[in-house]
Formats: sequence, structure tokens, C-alpha cells
Amino acid sequence: MVQMKLKLNTGKRNILIAVIVLIISVLLLISRLLATGPVQLVLENGQAVPIEGVSYFSLNEVLLLIITAWFGGMSFLYIFLLSNESEAPALKENAAPENKTIAENKSAAMLAANLLDGDEKILLQRIVDNNEILQRELILKTGFSEPKVSRLLDKLEKRGLIIRQRNGMGNRVLIK
Repeated sequence: MVQMKLKLNTGKRNILIAVIVLIISVLLLISRLLATGPVQLVLENGQAVPIEGVSYFSLNEVLLLIITAWFGGMSFLYIFLLSNESEAPALKENAAPENKTIAENKSAAMLAANLLDGDEKILLQRIVDNNEILQRELILKTGFSEPKVSRLLDKLEKRGLIIRQRNGMGNRVLIK
């Protein structure tokens, strides 16, 4: 959850930087393209008449315009594409964060179950299949004795794979 918030904050910061780059590039382009050429004053009939001279861009100005336009275009694309991408996952996360967490826990637990051997594997698979299960139900479903189930659950709990919660006279076993 923290990683997702960090990712969203980083994405917002990157969009802000892209917006600033876009604004600067647009302002530079406008100022360069709308700049007037040199003006000469010519005296005709005793009056000063302004004549606008032809202005050409130097090689440095052309390179500046090309680079500025490229940065502006890339910033616009980044803002456009990232803003569309970031809206969809945010809506999905708000819709069902609990289901996503359960699915992630289940897949992690299944991966852990594949790494275990024998009875621990059987027990963890039963827990994963039910999301949560009472300890006495595990005894019935696996056919293991009470002490054996208790020892196996102790091992799984020490490994950080499950959580046991008191439930009346017994325990409820959950995927961690």
C-alpha cells in the first residue's frame, strides 16, 4: 500500500515537471516565432517612416526551436498518456482493495506451499483453499491428529505464512 502511494506521488511529481517543461517550451517558441525583425527608420518628406527588415533565424535559433518543440511535444505526450493510465488503476483500487489484497496473499501463499514439503504443504493448501478455517476443521479435512496440526501450524506461523486468532475454545487460521 505504501509502495502504491509512493508510486502515485512520484507520478504526480513527474506530471508536474512535464507541465512545467511544456509551459516553458511553449513560451520560448512563442517568443522566438513572434519576435520582430530589425526596424529601420527612413526619412521621407521630412517624416520618419519605419521599415521592417527581413529577419532570418540563425543556426543556433533553429536548433533552439527544434529542441524546444521536441521537449514540449514529449512533455505533452507524457502528460496525456500517463494521466489516462493513472486514472484507471486508481478507480480499480478504490473499488475492491480487500479483494486485491486477498488475491495477492493467496498467490503468495500458493507459491510458499509449492516450496514446502509433505504435511506442511497439505495443511497450507487447505488453509489457502478456504481463506480462513478453524483449526478443528483442519484436523477433520486433513485427517492429522490434533498435536500434529498444532505443531505444523506453529511451524507455519513462525515462517510468517499464517496467523492464528482465538475463536472461542479454538483457533481461526488465516493466511498472513
